[in-house]
Amino acid sequence: MTASQPATRSIELPPATGAAPGTPIAPGASLLWPPGRPPSPGRARLEGATSADLDLPDVIRALTNNDRNREALVVGLLSELCTDPEVIRYRQDVLADLLDDSRLRTALHDLAPDLHLLSQGPGPRLRHAWSVAHVAHRLEQLERYVEVALRLRQTLEDAPARSAALLGLRAHLEVVTTAPQFRALQEEAPALRAVLDRVGSLTIGINLTRDLLPEGATILSISPDKVEGRAPLLERLLGRGGAERGLAPLYDVDVANAENPLFRDLRKLLEAVVAPVAGALGRYAEVNAAGLSALEPEIVFLLNAVAFVQRLSGAGLPVCRPELAPADERVTILEEGYNVSLALRVVAGQAPAADAPGGVVTNAVAFDGIQGRVWILTGPNRGGKTTYTRAVGLAQVLFQAGLHVPALAARLSPADAIFTHFPVAEGTGRGLGRLDEEAARLGQIFQQATSRSVILLNEVLAGTSAIEALGLAFDAVRGLRLLGARAIYTTHLHELAARVEEINVGTPGDALVGSLVADVAGPEAGSAPSEPAVIGPRHRRTFRILPGPPRNVSYASEIAEQHGISYAQLLDLLRRRGILGGAPPLPPASAGSG
Repeated sequence: MTASQPATRSIELPPATGAAPGTPIAPGASLLWPPGRPPSPGRARLEGATSADLDLPDVIRALTNNDRNREALVVGLLSELCTDPEVIRYRQDVLADLLDDSRLRTALHDLAPDLHLLSQGPGPRLRHAWSVAHVAHRLEQLERYVEVALRLRQTLEDAPARSAALLGLRAHLEVVTTAPQFRALQEEAPALRAVLDRVGSLTIGINLTRDLLPEGATILSISPDKVEGRAPLLERLLGRGGAERGLAPLYDVDVANAENPLFRDLRKLLEAVVAPVAGALGRYAEVNAAGLSALEPEIVFLLNAVAFVQRLSGAGLPVCRPELAPADERVTILEEGYNVSLALRVVAGQAPAADAPGGVVTNAVAFDGIQGRVWILTGPNRGGKTTYTRAVGLAQVLFQAGLHVPALAARLSPADAIFTHFPVAEGTGRGLGRLDEEAARLGQIFQQATSRSVILLNEVLAGTSAIEALGLAFDAVRGLRLLGARAIYTTHLHELAARVEEINVGTPGDALVGSLVADVAGPEAGSAPSEPAVIGPRHRRTFRILPGPPRNVSYASEIAEQHGISYAQLLDLLRRRGILGGAPPLPPASAGSG
């Protein structure tokens, strides 16, 4: 046993009598949950597959600042899909205050580490017995609690906050810091600290025999000062490293697990010194620092949300506070909306930038009772269809978490669920073929979704022939109109999009079905579009998603030319390789080749 080891026995504390008047200090107010609306189980949540389909991990990393210890809170808030307008506005308001006040952000950032430390150490209620170390740790915790509560109150008093969250926390801290129990602790803590600070070092006297052998030792005095000059003396006596080795053990204990007599005496002495402090702390057994420490993860989340907004806006991308529409209105309106996960990768240099402000193409998004609530989206491969579909889901998730959304302006209704159906590997479901699995997933969506849901379907029912797929997709879109949910059906079936009027006329419901198309344009004069945007020598992708009828045009021949696999290119290649000496003339180009 060494002198640095803590004593293992505990101090018997006297009853907590004579406690300061006043009620126990209550837990603090939340910056994410209004009073009377705490988190509760049973709320709608995103499924794990939906999170992956939407590319949500990029957003999670941004809102945690790549700190894995923060993931649980962020994942919970994003996947919760809060539908309570008061909670959404509550978070929007506090985020607006933080965005408007850089000094408040700095002060809260500086307070966060101390708030986190409040969660460390012993709990609020005293046990029947505490060790010396527990007494010291509890006093340190209470000292920090007093300091942090006062600093946080002063920070909020100096800030021109308007949000209910910050005003409520300021009012709560005013009650806490003016309570008699808090005032008593504030006044008594320095005196209690002075008692513990008296024990800085111990002087030990050692009696020696005439043969210079130790025959006994005793503790002579306690001093608040640290002993100096120890290492040089021992180094002179024992050589370098002697200070670490020490001279010799003062007691040799033969009985296993027996306590060294010197350390036993030392423990008893320290218990006598600390006992008055332990007794005083008993009067503050109800003081609970957890109410303040629970603010730390919320503050860090909100500060990361501010940084998230600033990162996007600093790159020239629009970010806005969305307007909250009633749930029954079932609207999702985004002006210049975009896929925020893609945008984060572009800003970080992890994805190619488009020829657009901020390197990301923005598009209008409109789900309402006038323009359309169910959209069939067609267009060329890699034309932006999946990116657009994900953008809708990501904006909905951020909105319902109470955060800003990627758009110049936005108006959204809360959704009770977000369902996605993106392509999966064939054979992943207990021996089912691709069509069987896709049909089963789609059936599950219709069994669970309501008119307030958001449904994002990407290339579903593609595991069969085009004729069969068209019939299945036609029925599925009619089902979406019957359901009345906001939905996107992304597909290569141009014929399906051409039948939107037939679906609207022949199917009851108030969810108007419309057609969207991934736009394609001819090369602009003098332009040099990036390679991913090029379809072929005559067309390029714009990544613009526009309302309108399907183009009914195939770009297959141009894609084949881009990759060198058109018939003419293959013929020339095989001739150059010496495999072919001659070949029949080329057939005329197909009229549908675009």
